[in-house]
Amino acid sequence: LMERRFEAYKAKVVEPFFRNHFQRVDRQIVLVDVLAAVDAGPAALAELEEALDTVLLSFRIGRNTILSRLFAPRADRIMFAATKADHLHQTSHDRLEALLRLLVSRAMRRTEAAGARVGTVALASVRATRETTVHDDGMTLRAVSGTPEAGEHVGDEIFDGRSEAAVFPGELPSRPESVLDGAVPPGSLRFPRFRPPLIRPDAHGRPGHLPQIRLDRAMQFLIGDKLT
Repeated sequence: LMERRFEAYKAKVVEPFFRNHFQRVDRQIVLVDVLAAVDAGPAALAELEEALDTVLLSFRIGRNTILSRLFAPRADRIMFAATKADHLHQTSHDRLEALLRLLVSRAMRRTEAAGARVGTVALASVRATRETTVHDDGMTLRAVSGTPEAGEHVGDEIFDGRSEAAVFPGELPSRPESVLDGAVPPGSLRFPRFRPPLIRPDAHGRPGHLPQIRLDRAMQFLIGDKLT
């Protein structure tokens, strides 16, 4: 019975939605949780790489014409975005983006060969941390500071959801290929979930804006040409 219902759900809900709506978009952003895969180990990274390649096969990708825009729109711009960039110090953002490019290199080659533009970016749509440094055994470590959610922990320390904390998340290696070879032991990185920052009005009483990391760059790539 459950199998019949699941097959009916796919046929009646999923496939029509994908065919009539999702497959008709002409710009696409693919959010990728690279950090979680890195912390899970090389097997998880290999699985993520395969999943990204498979997902791209389901889109109509290529350069649009007047007829295709009317009857069968193609995705002519694809942005791959590594999320949670605010969990790392900004000095590691380029390494995060380089690892993302490595994971999607196969999908990028296929997408570009079809005539579509491809971009990559490390971003955070809401920046929940700020950069800082911590000192440990005479070493200065690049860290991030914010308010971890209640119940999150780093080692034996459990956070209450109210107190700020400075966390050294670890560092990604300079060579992204080494991550696939196990250069980062599983579970060695520290990525607690942080609460969004409090937004206070400015001196004139106007509401503030949520901070972000490179969300503007992603929007410029995806729709910038439509706004000029």
